[in-house]
Amino acid sequence: MKASDSIRNISGIGPKRAEAFGEHGITTIEELLDFYPRKYLNRKIMGSFQTETEESVTIKAVAAKRGTLRRIRKNMSLFVLPVVETLENGEPVKGEIVWFNQPYLRDIFSENETYYFFGKVVIKNNRRQMYNPQFAHESKLEDFFILTPVYPKIEGVPGESLKKYMAAVFKQQMLIKDDLPKRYQKKYHLLSKEQALKKIHFPDTPEDVAEGKGRIKFEEALKINIGIMNSRALNGVSKICLDNFEVLRRFTKGLPFELTASQLKVLDDIADDMKKGIVMNRLVQGDVGSGKTIIAVACAYLMALNGYQTAYMAPTEILANQHAANFKQYLEPYGIRVELLTGSQKAKERNAVLATIASGEAQVIIGTHALIQDSVDYYNLGLVITDEQHRFGVKQRGKLSLKGETPHTLVMSATPIPRTLALILYGDLDVSYIDELPKGRKKIKTYFYNEKSYPKILNFMADEMNKGRQAFVICPFIEESEEMSEVKDIQSVFSEVKQFYGSRYRIACLYSRMPAEDKKQIIDAFNSFEIDLLVATSIIEVGIDVPNVSVITILSADRFGLSQLHQLRGRVGRGMHQSYCFLVSNSRNEQTIERMRVIVNNHSGKKIADEDYRLRGPGDYFGLKQHGFPEFKALNPYEDFDLISETKRVATEIYNSSDKETMAYRARIIETFYKNLSEISMN
Repeated sequence: MKASDSIRNISGIGPKRAEAFGEHGITTIEELLDFYPRKYLNRKIMGSFQTETEESVTIKAVAAKRGTLRRIRKNMSLFVLPVVETLENGEPVKGEIVWFNQPYLRDIFSENETYYFFGKVVIKNNRRQMYNPQFAHESKLEDFFILTPVYPKIEGVPGESLKKYMAAVFKQQMLIKDDLPKRYQKKYHLLSKEQALKKIHFPDTPEDVAEGKGRIKFEEALKINIGIMNSRALNGVSKICLDNFEVLRRFTKGLPFELTASQLKVLDDIADDMKKGIVMNRLVQGDVGSGKTIIAVACAYLMALNGYQTAYMAPTEILANQHAANFKQYLEPYGIRVELLTGSQKAKERNAVLATIASGEAQVIIGTHALIQDSVDYYNLGLVITDEQHRFGVKQRGKLSLKGETPHTLVMSATPIPRTLALILYGDLDVSYIDELPKGRKKIKTYFYNEKSYPKILNFMADEMNKGRQAFVICPFIEESEEMSEVKDIQSVFSEVKQFYGSRYRIACLYSRMPAEDKKQIIDAFNSFEIDLLVATSIIEVGIDVPNVSVITILSADRFGLSQLHQLRGRVGRGMHQSYCFLVSNSRNEQTIERMRVIVNNHSGKKIADEDYRLRGPGDYFGLKQHGFPEFKALNPYEDFDLISETKRVATEIYNSSDKETMAYRARIIETFYKNLSEISMN
C-alpha cells in the first residue's frame, strides 16, 4: 500500500463512504493521514462535584440508587442516576448524572457499584450535575483512560469507523512521503513525518500530540517564510529613486490640521523606501477614520512634483468619486491635475480622460478596475495605490503595477487584519500602522440590544436628527430570504422606518443593485445634508465620509463579521460630535453574544481583528476558504505567530542553500505557495 493509493484500498471503505470522504477533499491515503483530530479526550484529568468546570473531567463515584427514568413529553425521556463522590478527607459529595433519551441505561447501573464518569460539572441551585457523560465500571477501565482523538465530523462516516480506518493504515508497511530534507530534521531534532502522524493519531500522552503537531507546524511555518522570502526577492530594483522630500514636509505643514505622530511615522517609512533604490511595496493599515487618505494625497503630491503620475484604485465607484473630490480639494490649489476614470463614464468623457493620462497632463488618476484595462496608457506611472486591499486580488494589484516601469506600490487598508494574516496575505509587503485617531475625535459609544428596544433606538435617532445630525439604519439583505425569514430585507426596513417617522425627516434607501446614477444622486444628496436618514445595506461600509452623521443602527448584527461591524461603525464618529452605534439582534447564541461584546468593549481594529480571527478561524476570515488561501493542517496562525517568526532563520538557510536536495525542496514550496496565493481574490 502506498500513501498515494485511493482510500478505497482500505478495508471497509466502499463507494458511498469514499464519496463521503471525497466531499471533504479526502481521496487518497495521504489525504486521510493529513486529516487531524480537532481535539483529544483526556479522561486522566480528575475532577470533583465540588467545582463547576468548563472542560470535561473524570469523577469517581458510587451509584447511590439504580436511577430513575422520567418521561418528560412525547419522544423525550430523562434518566437520572444519583451518585456519591468520596473526597480524600472522607467527606461525601452528592451529585446527579443525567442522560437524555437513553432509557436503556436504567438496566446498566447497579446500586453501590463504583463508576468513572467523564463530562462537564454543572452546579445550579446547589444541584451538582453532569449531563450525558462517558462512563465505565471500575472493573472495565482498560480503554477508558486512553487519550482519545476526536475528528471533525464527516457526514456519512461515524467517528469510530474513522479511527478504525486510521488504525488499518498504520498496520500496513507503507512509505509515507517526507518532503523536509533529513539534514534539517536531524539539525533541529524533528520527528519524521511518519513518526509525527503516529503521535497525532495514536498518542499515549498530551506530550505525544504536542511533539507530533510540532513537527507539522514547523514545516508549515517554514513554507510560509520561504514563500514570503521569494516574494520579496522579486521586488527588484527601482528606477524611481527620489531625493527631494522637503516638498513633502511643506505640504503637510500647509494642511488645515495637524497630522498625528502615527501619520508622520508612516510618511517617514515611505520616504525611506523611496530612497533605497528598490521597488517599494508597503501596506498602510489604519483604523477607520485614522487618516489614511491624507497619506495617499501627500504621496501623490510628492510624486507629481518629482515628475511622476500616481494611480489610485478604489474598489467601488462610490469610493472612487469620493476620493477624486478629496484629492482635488488638496492638490488642485498646487496646480496638480486630478482625473477620475470609471467604467460608467460615457465614451466621450472617457476618451478625453485617457488622452490626459497618456500625455501626462493627468498627474493623479483616481479610478476603479478601469485603471488596469488595456486601453489605459500611462505617461510616467511612478506610484500605484490600492485602497481597501481586501477587495482586490493579488493579480489585480500586480496588473496595475505592470502599467508602469517599476512603479512603487502602496496598499491602504482600513480593514483590520490580524498580524499573522497580514504576514501571509501581504508577505511581499512591509507594514506600517496608523494606530491613533485625529485629535478631537471622540470614542463611539456602542450598545447591544434585542429588537424589543428598536422603537426606543428610533426615538433616540430622532433626538439626534432634531439636533441637525444625520443617521444610518443598516440591514444585511436586499431581498427577503426564505431561509432566514426572521431577518428583514431592506425594503421592509425602509417602509417601517418611513411609517415610524412619518414626514418628519427626509429618508432614502441605498443598496448595491440600484442603477449607478441613482446611487450617486442619493450619496451626493446625503453628503449635501439633503437626506437626514439613510437606510442601506453594507454598501456604505466604504465610500461615505460625512462628519455630520452621529448614529448608526445595525439590524441583525449577528449576520455580519466583527471586522465588518467595526467598519460599519466607523461611518460615524468622523466629526467632533459624540456618536453612537446600536447593534440589534435577537440571537441568544452564546458565541453571538460574545462577538457583540467584543465590539461593544473594543475600539481598536487590531484587537477586534484578533478576536474575529480567533472566533471564526483563518478559513472563514474574508471567506478565504473559497479563494485558494493556504490551508493549515496543524499550524494555528493566531496562536503560533512566534513559531512563524522563529522559523524565519531556518527558511533563510534553506533559501540560500546550494544543496541539490534542499534546492528541490525549496522549488516545490515556492511553486505551491504561488499557486495558492495567485488564486486569492477577495472581491
